[in-house]
Parts: sequence; structure tokens; C-alpha cells
Amino acid sequence: MYRNILVLLMTIAPQVPVVAACFKADPLVPPTKEMKSLVDYQQNGMVGFGESPYGRSQPGYPPTVTETTLKLNARRTMGIGESGKVSYFEPAPNGTWRVCRVDLWVPKRDSEDHRIMSERTLRYSAGNDFLGTLVQQDRNLAYSTVYSYDTKGRIDRIEKANFSERPKTTFKAKHCRRYDERDNVVLWVSPEHTNKCPSGDPSSQDEWRQFKYGQYNGEQVELLSRWHIPKEDGRWKEQWEPFQISPTPGSARGHANVDSQRGVWEIFGSNYGRLDNNAANMVVDEFGHWNGSNYYFPKPPVPMTVLEKPEEIYKLERRRVSRVDNQIRLVELFKPNEHVSRHRFYTLDGNVLRHEQLNQKGKITRIITINDWRQPRPGSKPDFDDRLLSTSTPRVAGLKIYHRVYDIMANGRASLVAVSWDASNRLPFQDAPVSVSNLAYGTPDGKIRWRSAEDFNRAFDTSDNASQVYPDKQNIDIGSD
Repeated sequence: MYRNILVLLMTIAPQVPVVAACFKADPLVPPTKEMKSLVDYQQNGMVGFGESPYGRSQPGYPPTVTETTLKLNARRTMGIGESGKVSYFEPAPNGTWRVCRVDLWVPKRDSEDHRIMSERTLRYSAGNDFLGTLVQQDRNLAYSTVYSYDTKGRIDRIEKANFSERPKTTFKAKHCRRYDERDNVVLWVSPEHTNKCPSGDPSSQDEWRQFKYGQYNGEQVELLSRWHIPKEDGRWKEQWEPFQISPTPGSARGHANVDSQRGVWEIFGSNYGRLDNNAANMVVDEFGHWNGSNYYFPKPPVPMTVLEKPEEIYKLERRRVSRVDNQIRLVELFKPNEHVSRHRFYTLDGNVLRHEQLNQKGKITRIITINDWRQPRPGSKPDFDDRLLSTSTPRVAGLKIYHRVYDIMANGRASLVAVSWDASNRLPFQDAPVSVSNLAYGTPDGKIRWRSAEDFNRAFDTSDNASQVYPDKQNIDIGSD
């Protein structure tokens, strides 16, 4: 299953790195004498350089130093008994020097790790007078970090070697980057599992981020920010926040959550599903804004290609959740290749406020309200005018009405056919919670017809938990989407 839903192929070809001049496949081989070195030099701009995935908006070019700076700092030394760093510099394209390796030296201690470090430090420093001086000062080389750059001089990868590693010391990649022609980072990898930078697609077992960009009217547009997060048991999840099919303003776009078991399980804040749009799910909020469509999929796994081809969503059974007002949501269920939800539920914090039933042409045939809930902003052309819903129930006027069931005629008129009421509450205008256990179910003339909530729900194809639009959930929490 993992292979089927894992990775959409990267569109940016991997770049061939230019290996740092002071990089050696064997960490125990020191940089050549042609490299410049400084002791305990704190170079501006090197803290966290090349490590963050957010560097897509920052230059990938390293800070450099001039020949003058190297000469001015050439006499720096480490304090007696203190740890310190030795930085090595290689020529940069602009006539300056850039860091390519940083060694961390530490005072010797009586431990197995330090005995291993001592043996390897002696091999590393053999024949080098400067390094031999550090050894004579009872120091061991603990870690080496190497910085490698691509052909344009951008940081390509950062690798690190631990000199007490068993069974031998090796360089392990810590951060990897790829760029586009505009110097945007298009792939960042933290290869904690594979310990190497990928030559093709990154591994599902490593953490990585992918970015894509386009151009519209001369302006750069972000098309994708994708974050792949592995789990220890081999599973993974991804966040696509945002994604956009093309740079044009009307392009399909949104946000998505993906995982290795369900594939795409949520698309939210999107303009997906335009063929599913209707007057009810396109209403604006209290600020006059439409909040986009949110989709969930009862029958996983959903292939990730749906995030590249928006029309594929129509092939799937899909639940659409729309924000109506504050915490109020409209929930619909669309079958494959259909654009009419036969049931609509309005909910508030997991509680049903209203249930609408529709025919195959999208016409409302029944409305069931709880406490006479009405759409606060139905828009200029609602599917139904709530002013046509009569609340008059003279035969049960002295009782607090809970359900009202209206059948909608072909001419658009509403007929009140059933109600439920709190038989224990003789003060209908008092704002007191309804006790569901005390509800009676009957006709508007006050006659009890259904003996239980189950009988009432069955008679009108409704439910207290919106199960008609949640076929995938046994223990339904309708506030979870």
C-alpha cells in the first residue's frame, strides 16, 4: 500500500554537487594544506546555515571571508583545557573564501569513547604540525562537519562524522538541499534514517520538504509546500499547505493532509469540487467571506494524484464540510460521479441543528429542524426560503417544540407533518434545556404516533448523529471533521 500512495515524482532534477575541496570520503583524512584554517573563529551567518527547511526564502549562498580577515585572525588559539573549533576554508567563486569543514576538538577524558577518539585523532593529525600541537595539548577530535556546494556555489549538503562512532567513523548526511534556477529551495531533506542525500526521490523513512513555484505576470507564486514526516513504525504523514495546480489566480488550490494508510484523507480551505457547489455550501460568513470547501473520504486509501488532478475528486465518495457561521457546519455526502447530496446536516459542536433531504435533481423535499433553527445568512438565492416554514402548532401550543418535520411540495410550499415536544415542560418560552428522554413524537395536532426516537428517526430517514453523511464512522463524532 505504501508504494501505491507514497510519492508524486519530483519535477526538479537532482543537482550534481561539487564536493567540498576539503571533503574526504574517509573522515580521518584531513584537508590539504592548500586550505585556509582558523581557530575558534565565529563567522557571521553560519549559525544554522543550510539547516532549516524554511531557507527556501533565504539565499543558499554561504557567508564568505576575505584574505584580509583570514590574516587578521590567523593567530587565534584555544584556551588551555577548553574545547574549540578549527574551521577550514576553500576558495569561493568571487575571490573570497567559504567554510568547507569545521572540526570540534575537546579535552581528553578517561572513557572508552575518548580512547577510540584518541586512536583516530592520532591518525588524523599524523604529519600535520598544527594538528599535532592540538594533540600535544591533550585534545581529541570529537566531530567533523563538512559543507558541500553545488555548481552555482549554493549549500548542497551538510555531513557530520563522530570520531567515537562504532565500528568506524563515517560521514553521515544531516541536511540536503536542491534548488531551482531562481535559487528557491525545492527540496530539503533531513536524512536521519538513510544518512545520505538522495540522488532521486527522497526516502519515505526520512523527513523532507518539497516546494514548487511558478510565475504569473512576472510575480513568483508558491505552488506547493509539502512536509513529509516519518514515524518510527515505518508509517508516515504529510502536510500540503498550500498546494496550487497552476500560477493563475483561478487555479484549483487548497491544503491537504495525507498519510501512508489512508492516502489523502483531508482537503481543506480549498476551491476544490466546483461541480459540487450549491447555494447552501457557498454561503458567506459574518465577514462576507466564503471559507472554502473541506473534503473527507469515507473509503480510503485515496491516491495522491487527486492533489494534481482536481477532477479526480468526483470519482470518489466524498464528504464536504462547509463553515456556515462561527462553529456551525454544513455536512454533505456526495456519491462517485454525482453532484447532489441527498442529505444535508447543519451541526453545531457535534449537535444536529437541521436536516434537509433532497431528490436526485437537487430539490429539497424535506426539512427537519431542531428548535426551529434557520440559516442566518441564506444568500440572495437560497435553495429554500425559510420564511415559508410555519411554526404554528396550536394543538401543542403549551409545550416546548423540539423537532419540526416539513415535507416540501412540488410547488415549493412546506407542510408541517410531524413534531416532537418536551412533555414535561409546560413553559415553552423558558430557556431551559430539553430532556431528550422526555420527548414525545407525534403529529402537529398533538397526537403521539411514534413511541421512541428510533421509530421517529426511521419514519423520516433522519438521525441524531447525522449518520446519513457519516457512513464510515461507527461511533460518530460529527464535530471531528
